[in-house]
Amino acid sequence: MRKGSKQAKQAGVRTGVDTGGTFTDLVDFDGSELRVHKTASTKHAPEQAVLTAVAAVAGTDREGALVHGSTVGLNALLTGSGARLAIVTNHGFEDVIEIARQDRPELYALHVGPRPVLVPRDLRFGVRERRLADGTLRERATANELSDLRRRLQAARVEAIAVCLLHSYAHPEDEARIAKALRPLGVAIVCSSALLRRHREYERFSAACIDAFIRPVVAQYLEALAAGLSARELFVLRNEGGSLPWRDAAAAPVRAILSGPAGGASAVRFWAKRLGYAAAIGFDMGGTSADVAYVGGAESIEDEVLLGPHRLALPSLALTTVGTGGGSIAWRDAGGALRVGPQSAGADPGPACYGKGSEATVSDAHLVLGRLPATGLLGGGFALDAQRARDAVARLGEELGLSIDDCARGILDVADLQMARPLRAFTLGRGIDPKDVALVAFGGAGGLHAVRLARLVGFERVIVPPMQGALSAFGMLLARRVFERERAFVREVDKDGASELARCGRDLLAETKRLAPAKAVEGRCFAMLRYRGNQAEFWVEADAAARERFELEFERRFGFRQDLPVEALRVRARLTLEGSFDEAVANAFAAKGRELGKGRRRRESADQGPLPFVQRSDLDTRRFRAGPFAVLDYSGTTIVEAGSRARLENDCISILCDA
Repeated sequence: MRKGSKQAKQAGVRTGVDTGGTFTDLVDFDGSELRVHKTASTKHAPEQAVLTAVAAVAGTDREGALVHGSTVGLNALLTGSGARLAIVTNHGFEDVIEIARQDRPELYALHVGPRPVLVPRDLRFGVRERRLADGTLRERATANELSDLRRRLQAARVEAIAVCLLHSYAHPEDEARIAKALRPLGVAIVCSSALLRRHREYERFSAACIDAFIRPVVAQYLEALAAGLSARELFVLRNEGGSLPWRDAAAAPVRAILSGPAGGASAVRFWAKRLGYAAAIGFDMGGTSADVAYVGGAESIEDEVLLGPHRLALPSLALTTVGTGGGSIAWRDAGGALRVGPQSAGADPGPACYGKGSEATVSDAHLVLGRLPATGLLGGGFALDAQRARDAVARLGEELGLSIDDCARGILDVADLQMARPLRAFTLGRGIDPKDVALVAFGGAGGLHAVRLARLVGFERVIVPPMQGALSAFGMLLARRVFERERAFVREVDKDGASELARCGRDLLAETKRLAPAKAVEGRCFAMLRYRGNQAEFWVEADAAARERFELEFERRFGFRQDLPVEALRVRARLTLEGSFDEAVANAFAAKGRELGKGRRRRESADQGPLPFVQRSDLDTRRFRAGPFAVLDYSGTTIVEAGSRARLENDCISILCDA
């Protein structure tokens, strides 16, 4: 690191950038001044939008740290646009990746189609290599066999390779030897044991395949972005909320495949804690999709997430996405029913009300019903075309036999029902009463639906942080650099096992500190526990009280305990390598929101629609104001529905959903 860069970083120079499907948001903080910028995303070259935003605010040659969250890897996975991938595994186990857990997504379907996989059957290569569970090496691939394998892979024109062997979590040297033999091919090679040191073949194989599949795409993107930023230090947000240097992310992109949504979750944790909530549900509705996250303590990190049809067994915040956003297109299906999404108008042409699109979207429905200001968005700097929106909704209404207003209301109702499903899954599905947690809404469209969704699901309180449309980028600023290591630890947690587990946790934490690239400011160790033979597994603190913590969490989730042995599966050490600067950034962020709001002090006329429009700063900090009304923010609009009440609290709009 250059001396000047180090000094700049210590002075607090930091930039957070979140790239979404419609807009790319930037929040820049130099220790005293905070700046915000929003620009249209560039789908085919996403780094261009980031570089444009950085250049507009502070220039790409200014030193400092830039923390980035992107969906480039996730999009490549979900659209199947990653590398031409091959898997090398033990002979006879080529189909593990397809057999998976033998679960059925549709329990009563008589005809089940093939499971979507990243590696077609003709690109799965078995080698005569077999190590038994007790460590005995029964068979080893010869040099001639590996040479022949190399020729076959070259003839297949593969662009990436996942090397996945049985029991490699305990004997990684076997995969490393095969990877070394294949290195002359000059393609990306991922060893499952280097990525995931745990038992269970399918989980390791799947993680390695996903990583190899997206690695060339993500590496190319990050290299182009880093080159364009010149003097800046580039960091990428991890799936569970910490950050890591971009080169580490390029080498293992699957660890940051959910980096975009993770930024918003980090911000949700901060604002929920500020208003007295230890746990919250984040609801981020942007232009293309809506992300839902459960945010609690460090133990709430998930051990596995589902990315479309693919399972990823790496630490992640509890996140899910539904294809409903402000730009989601409303349409009539073959049966004559109204549908919304997942197709999106994106940034270009965008919703009809943006001036270029022609199809009705969720945003158009809001504008038709007077739930968006006719004078435009972003403090009036982004004009809206009300007549174009009405024409688009009217055309769809004619197809459905509905009036313009009824069609617009129907669009919002369908969108709400789609977004309510993951909100119920993250509360009631986890044994959490929605009344006990807050719904933290953000994103450009989050505040438009928050109270409606709260009533559908049962939340009593909605929190809308300042500058809701840029909150994910703000979350990037809060991310601190972390370093993790994990190892398998499979044994019963009885009296002796509990002591051994605690000792293993201490040893792993000490080892992780020795290997960390910087001195840790905080270190914790967790253990994954379950009842023997049970699929419900939870992370708890890896100490002598781990068993009791697990049973308390199980009882909270399911309402009872089981008379079964408790066993540990693995331990994970997590170090935080940076101090906290949350309060300084948050205060500057809130102040910037108030400053941008001053540019639009005129109260919108109540006769422009059914809702009066007020500025965020017009809300009282002590007394609640009864709805219905709309609160205008620089980067979003919040609807306080009839029967609900709102006030300002710790720079947030705090809404009580009474009715």
